[in-house]
Amino acid sequence: MGSTGVWGRRPRRARVGAALLAVGLGLLPAACGSDGGSGGGAGATPAAGSTVTLPPGTKATGAPVKIGFITAEGGSAISLPEVREGAQAATAYDHLGGIGGRPIQLVVCKSQEDAASARACANQLVEQKVTAVNIGTTAFADSMVPVITGARIPYTTGVAASGAEFVTDGAFSWTGGFPTTLGVMAQTAKDKGYKSVSLFVTDAPAVTAGANALGKPVFAKAGVGLDIVPIPVGTPDATSQVTATIGKKPGAVILVGEGTFCTTVLKGLVAVNATQPRFVIQPCLSKTVEDAAPGALDGATLFTPGDTESDNAESRLYRTVMGRYAPKTALDGYAVTGYQNLLGLVRALKDLTGDVTPASVTSTLKAAKDVVLPAGDGLTFTCDGTAIPNLKALCSTGSVVATVKGTRATGYRTVDSASLFGG
Repeated sequence: MGSTGVWGRRPRRARVGAALLAVGLGLLPAACGSDGGSGGGAGATPAAGSTVTLPPGTKATGAPVKIGFITAEGGSAISLPEVREGAQAATAYDHLGGIGGRPIQLVVCKSQEDAASARACANQLVEQKVTAVNIGTTAFADSMVPVITGARIPYTTGVAASGAEFVTDGAFSWTGGFPTTLGVMAQTAKDKGYKSVSLFVTDAPAVTAGANALGKPVFAKAGVGLDIVPIPVGTPDATSQVTATIGKKPGAVILVGEGTFCTTVLKGLVAVNATQPRFVIQPCLSKTVEDAAPGALDGATLFTPGDTESDNAESRLYRTVMGRYAPKTALDGYAVTGYQNLLGLVRALKDLTGDVTPASVTSTLKAAKDVVLPAGDGLTFTCDGTAIPNLKALCSTGSVVATVKGTRATGYRTVDSASLFGG
């Protein structure tokens, strides 16, 4: 998300927006060797060639189905063209027969990652009468969800990050987003026998409110104490906050924020010789962070809904599709976000028959069960509103967990937190 210097020059509103988006981005699968920059591939690892043979599949025919796709691209704080490129690659991968047997026409709208442009994109796609809207990733869902679902068009995403994406009828998130990540962290802490953990978060209202409202209950149900430690946006030195927190002797520490935030907190942990195990999300795993705090991430536990690097079949399929349909797009950025979101929609609609309309798409999504999550290391999702009953738009309670070696993730496995969200 940029260097410290760039972060320091941003207006506060842009910095807070970027911090919020970082939470959403951090919960999405991305290769862990990336610097986390905002470009589409300059200086990054290019897509590899095919690693598996694509099956013959079923060719989509007939009039195309218009699917809106809103992506953060071209803004002064955030621009992620590779997300769009990943979605376009998934669209070109027509081996599943499209939607209802018809090919997909992706109608792209580029949001500047602010409330005004997000709302403008939502209105534009409603006016274009798209059949569904798929979201790359955003911190401004609350500006879009009411517009899209209010027009009775389904709103779909891979990872929900804000309130309207959690509970709105007609909205669907293939993973459990921020709530599930907190749940899987709580389950992992319980499994490891920790009595308490400290959660360092970016001090932005949506993040801290989410950590309190969503994190406190699941950690309490897991029997693990949760101490939430907000770090103001742009803090250059968090040693004082880290010192006070480590003095409470937590069993582990959790970092939820973008790369600059991770650097600040990790340097503080190193400065006080903290030995607690570390739980992190993807933005912490960058070369920039490693260079600033060498070795501070070794042995850390990574929480992500996906795996793009291992020999798992879904991981290999991702690399194959990108190599075939987007060979110039870097694999070590956020292209997998668009790929996972769009291909997840196609898979969830595989049983749709008859007319393809917003209403038939919505009803088919609500009936979708045990859909394989693209690049999900075996995770599946079910969108009937039962995964997390009080957050009915979320379709899963599982996450991928890995162990960090340097800035790479190894030993991928899945953890489910369903027991922490029950009645």
